[in-house]
Amino acid sequence: MPQAVSSITSARKTSPMLENNETDRPVVLLGGGHAHVEVVRSLGEHGHGRKIVLVSPSRHAPYSGMLPGYIAGRYRFEDFHIDLAALCERKDTTFLETSATGIDPGRRSVSLANGQVLGYDLLSIDIGSAPSLPAGISGGIPVKPIASFAKRLAQLDALAEEHEGPLRLAIIGHGVAGVEMAFALHERFARDRVQVTLAGRALRAVPERGKMTQRFVETALQQAGIEHYSGFDVVAFENGELVAGDGRRLPVDEAVWTTSSGAPSWLRKSGLELDAGGFIRVDATLRSVSHSNVFAAGDVASLPDPRPKAGVFAVRQGPILADNIRRSLTDETLRPFYPQRAWLALISLSNGHAIADKWGLAVSGRGVQAWKHWNDTRFVQRYRKLC
Repeated sequence: MPQAVSSITSARKTSPMLENNETDRPVVLLGGGHAHVEVVRSLGEHGHGRKIVLVSPSRHAPYSGMLPGYIAGRYRFEDFHIDLAALCERKDTTFLETSATGIDPGRRSVSLANGQVLGYDLLSIDIGSAPSLPAGISGGIPVKPIASFAKRLAQLDALAEEHEGPLRLAIIGHGVAGVEMAFALHERFARDRVQVTLAGRALRAVPERGKMTQRFVETALQQAGIEHYSGFDVVAFENGELVAGDGRRLPVDEAVWTTSSGAPSWLRKSGLELDAGGFIRVDATLRSVSHSNVFAAGDVASLPDPRPKAGVFAVRQGPILADNIRRSLTDETLRPFYPQRAWLALISLSNGHAIADKWGLAVSGRGVQAWKHWNDTRFVQRYRKLC
């Protein structure tokens, strides 16, 4: 695994602070998400005439689509991570390895965990989402934030190694993320070491996808020997048991949460207009509906035409966001982002097979897995080759 870097890595030799002159303030990018890596690349290649600062708590940004392959042992850490510091250095962008703790839109400033206050002329936010567990539950291992999941996975490895007898591991969440996690962890651990179970409140796995895909997934779960509990709405995790709202109890040693995403709590004090879930409300151009010099993309953005919190949308937002930041700096008309109404899902089964789902149709096999590998690695290599 790559060695950690110092808390502040900069392509420039100066450390930007709060400036009195508005025109001297940089464009600040909070978060190293899928959309922002494209913003760094695009602005660096096409020019912008402004200082650009990228703030991220981790130097290495993971590509979410390759996480199941990493868990299953098919990818190395470096295979699915983009080195943000190296990318920024090549694209004339300052990189700060720290996280934001607050925003003051009136002062046009961001407070950082390292104690710095960073002024901005234009702000873009792509910080992803936070774990969202059922009320009153604090135990278990959340998948998000993905950037730090590798550390939690190492803890799970140690737990499986030290546990006497097979470790009973439950994956909570019936969406694509939960299904991929169940198959990936089943592939990672030998059956005699870990017993993987999938549980969720829906009546069928991947309820958001078509019936053909649901049947493919159910068949694959049976073939893999992964137990599946449907309609299991977890309300408690106590004394080694998951408790469902209907009273059912499932004995487990550890739980991995892939349930719905939540917004970072500090945004509620930011002064930005948020939706009911605490995510930043944006218009069709990805600009904040309350502050014209603030943009948001990825999971943290609440679109006027809502979509699931999925990486496919952040990837597609990247070019539009980069163009609109450039247009905003030159007072040009902004472009709208049109999210897909039907989008392709490539679901990894971590056994050399994958499922492709779109328009209610599905196909499964090794060819789909090869397609997914090509599609995923193409995205990462686009930015890694620049580093």
